[in-house]
Amino acid sequence: MNRLSSLFTALSMTLAVASGIAAASPDHDHSHDEAPQAITGPALPRFEAHSGMFEVVGVLGNSELSIFVDRYGDNTPVLQAKVELKSGATEAIGQFHEDHGDYSFAAASFKKPGSHPITLTITAGDEVDILAGNLVIPVEHAGGGHAGSSHFKQAGLWMLGLTVSVALAWIARRRFKRRNAGGLK
Repeated sequence: MNRLSSLFTALSMTLAVASGIAAASPDHDHSHDEAPQAITGPALPRFEAHSGMFEVVGVLGNSELSIFVDRYGDNTPVLQAKVELKSGATEAIGQFHEDHGDYSFAAASFKKPGSHPITLTITAGDEVDILAGNLVIPVEHAGGGHAGSSHFKQAGLWMLGLTVSVALAWIARRRFKRRNAGGLK
């Protein structure tokens, strides 16, 4: 009985892991006319800084670092300002995107994993302020792993199928032996 208990425990654990892999599949569809859900994934690297005058949020995308600038007191966007960025050897003036309300900078300086101290000088009319933040790029963002690949999911499903087949064959064999052993008495 101890072997059977161990087998069922192993089978249960395998089913739990494999069902998690199957549920994470991009082809997974409930088709219940539910409201579409937002696609989520790892958050993009970002930083935040503020002073009594301004607040900024920086978000690193694939090709640019976008900086959003608002007034700290009432959260209104600061548009058409001059935003200067300094980080290590990088010094640049942000290009304002009127359609998004952000200031963009080339992302090449921020692709390497690690901590990137950033100093921003914001000039909006007669107002000038200096803000400092720290953009942290995790290793996962820079490298990209294999955990989400379809080959990994497919291998998990094959493992599940193999485990279930072996378990069912073992159970059938045990029942057949017991039935034959009981009939010979």
